[in-house]
Amino acid sequence: MKSSFAVVGTLLLLGLAVGANSAMQFGGGGGGVQFKKLVWKTDQVEARVLTSSNWSHLVEDGKESDAIYGDFVLRNAHVKAVMAQPLATRNANMTVRDVAGAVIDLTSAVADNDQLAAFYPGKKKFAYRVASFRGADGKDVAPTGTGVSDVAVSVVVKADATEQLPEVTVVYSLGVNDSFVTVTSTFTNRGTVPLTVPLEDDFRADGGKEEMVRSPNSTTDRFWLYDRHWGQAYGLDAAGRKMQLNSDARTTAIKYETEGGELQAKLAPGESFQLTRHLYSSSNVFDVHYQSHQRLKTGTPISGGMDFQFLGLWGDQRDYWLELARGETVIGSVRLPEYDPKVKPPVTLTLLLEPGDYTAKLFYLGNLAAQQRLTATAGPDAVEFKADTRVGTVAGRITDAFGQPLPCKVEFKPLAEGAKLDFGPESGEFTVRNLIYSTDGRVEKQIPVGKYAVTISHGSEFDAIFTEIEVTAGAVSDLSGKLIRSVETLGWVSSDFHSHSTPSGDNTGSQLGRVLNLVCENIEFAPCTEHNRVSTYQPHIDRLGIGQFLSTVSGMELTGSPLPLNHQNAFPIQMKPRTQDGGGPVAGPDLESQIERLALWNDRSEKLLQVNHPDPGWMFYDKNGDGKPDEGHSRAFPFMDVMEIHAIDNALNLTPTGMREGAPFHNRIFNWLQLLNQGFRIYGVVNTDAHYNFHGSGWLRNWIQSSTDDPAKIDHMEMVHAAEQGRIIMSNGPYLEVTAHETGKTETVVSGQDLQAKNGKVTLKVRVQCPNWLDIDTLFVLVNGRKHAVHDYTREKHPDLFRGGVVKFDRALELDLKSDAHVIVVAGDVGGNLFKIYGEAATKAQPTALSNPIFVDTDGNGFVPNKDTLDHPLPVKHPNSK
Repeated sequence: MKSSFAVVGTLLLLGLAVGANSAMQFGGGGGGVQFKKLVWKTDQVEARVLTSSNWSHLVEDGKESDAIYGDFVLRNAHVKAVMAQPLATRNANMTVRDVAGAVIDLTSAVADNDQLAAFYPGKKKFAYRVASFRGADGKDVAPTGTGVSDVAVSVVVKADATEQLPEVTVVYSLGVNDSFVTVTSTFTNRGTVPLTVPLEDDFRADGGKEEMVRSPNSTTDRFWLYDRHWGQAYGLDAAGRKMQLNSDARTTAIKYETEGGELQAKLAPGESFQLTRHLYSSSNVFDVHYQSHQRLKTGTPISGGMDFQFLGLWGDQRDYWLELARGETVIGSVRLPEYDPKVKPPVTLTLLLEPGDYTAKLFYLGNLAAQQRLTATAGPDAVEFKADTRVGTVAGRITDAFGQPLPCKVEFKPLAEGAKLDFGPESGEFTVRNLIYSTDGRVEKQIPVGKYAVTISHGSEFDAIFTEIEVTAGAVSDLSGKLIRSVETLGWVSSDFHSHSTPSGDNTGSQLGRVLNLVCENIEFAPCTEHNRVSTYQPHIDRLGIGQFLSTVSGMELTGSPLPLNHQNAFPIQMKPRTQDGGGPVAGPDLESQIERLALWNDRSEKLLQVNHPDPGWMFYDKNGDGKPDEGHSRAFPFMDVMEIHAIDNALNLTPTGMREGAPFHNRIFNWLQLLNQGFRIYGVVNTDAHYNFHGSGWLRNWIQSSTDDPAKIDHMEMVHAAEQGRIIMSNGPYLEVTAHETGKTETVVSGQDLQAKNGKVTLKVRVQCPNWLDIDTLFVLVNGRKHAVHDYTREKHPDLFRGGVVKFDRALELDLKSDAHVIVVAGDVGGNLFKIYGEAATKAQPTALSNPIFVDTDGNGFVPNKDTLDHPLPVKHPNSK
């Protein structure tokens, strides 16, 4: 029976923006554009400075939106552009910097879908420091004012001249009917000697993990870029000038030719040169091609419209996309329109194409469904596609043991050779690659017929469901089931202190997708720690209604120089929305100044300060990095609370250095043990530092002692205090419990705490639990960083001590200490990995759990470190730290 979803939708793409009062949805795979109904006067164009009073009217927060108060907006019924205010301190994010006077947000006026990082006129060579508005009469208006017109308005930024640089005035203009922004740069030599001015711009849109394609490197009259998943396309031309393009995954460097074919303008004193560009935005790249073609007026007739008619579509129409190529060059793709029950088959998509020969391919969730060659002419054309797809539905309801809804991650692996299943890029949200993230356990998705291995999971406190299903055409395959909490963690909550999304600037992962990833992995406390920007996950938690599962607090990661050393997380930090860096501190001139600045921010408020993935030698013993021991960055030591020591499975092989994936590494855990012996009380943590949403969060976690097991009731300051005191167990899966008491007495302590045992006899109670997809085969005790001679157990040599089932190890271990000692317990599976739940990237990660130290005082005079360097010199800067 034909799927009810394979019905008609029609979308006419005429190179014009959607009308201001229309409402439609375009895109797929959980991404795409959400077009909103907005009240906007179609006969007006407006320029404004962003303020708290007009923000909601002018700004919708797209994934890459970086606008703040004080930036400038140009807007009409078709297009919206945000220009960064001309301040030396204006940065869009950590990596998109020095954006004063640049375009930082660009989208359709009715779309919430900015994907632009920045368009830099003149690259970054000119310091735009003056700004004004300009009305249709050409007169400037103060930048604190507003311009509303029925003709055109402009935002003007200006860079003053020097003897070596020209004066530059950049005018961003928008007419009332324009679907593009006109950018005009005027270079004027105000000096006394001739100047040569390169004619160049940078167009930055980060696409390393996106479904993003841009113009090939060439000499052309048009630049274009499109992101299929997020439904955003851009274009740029230079009013007929030829452009030389050179791109990497982030930035297209654009050089413009003069009429004489040069890439620069030569200016005598007093002379000026003008360069004009048109900057386009649309929901698909074919609009961009059409709009630019019309502006350039090349004389080539535009086609009368190619009608693509699709027959036999099964499944969600937005999981199909049409790709067009000319020769070997793909020029764009577009998702099919959303299902419209009022329109009868066939599904029709109309595109305006330049005349010529094309290869058209129709894809469904990564699989080729149909293809053919076609020719567009100057008149109306039509082509019929008969899609070769067979689709079924997977549906179910995942609950906990009591039948209550439970967030979960569902992974589908096609079992047929060569079969694909691709819901969308790693930056996505509810569907990412072959994963579905469900906040309430409900799953319903149409996928190609075939056999699949399916894994349903909710982090390492729950048994996973492993099953196989066969999806048949037109039928529903049931995925219902219960995820059983097999691991009991009473009094401890799971956390990840370090993860990222696109506001950080070094990735393009959706922040909503990060929150989905966290909650579906059963991370119960996750501070928001974007690079160099105070942010919060709370709006996403509220939107999704998942507050009973996940708690958060605003924070940041401050990243400065030197790299890779100078990274620190801190939370809580007061967030000031819509301001530069969210109200956070800027990176310091050096590590010590930066840590001090971060620790004392918000009027010296209490916060957790975490040192991120450090080179311990460089930080603690080799300040100048010359490989010779010195005092280290000693001014920073008093502010450090916790330190990342992953990779956690290095605890299973405590050599100071080694090889990992073909590269030498320094074992942070070994160095951490050396530091503990020298008297540093900096507790260990492990975090994912996740940047993308495909298995990004969840595979590392800290369990923190907590007075509540209810995430909704977590007090973030209690988390701060527990972490400051080291009451943390680190793990990539196994749940390790360690308590200690003086033998014969009842007072018990946990990791991070002090224990007085004047008789030197200590009893450790050690228990390890694992869900059905994990095991351990090794457990040992470290005393002052060295393996205890007796308490070093393996399943092979001590089979009676290890169990099957959930509880893998449960013993009381007796220690007889001759002097003060810190005690740590390590458990792991030397032969295992995390592949079952975290995929290919986790095949070399050995399941491991590690306690923080318990400090045992054997003489009643307080704990005294033994200064042992563990048969290896104290570290200095590692040669790979660059």
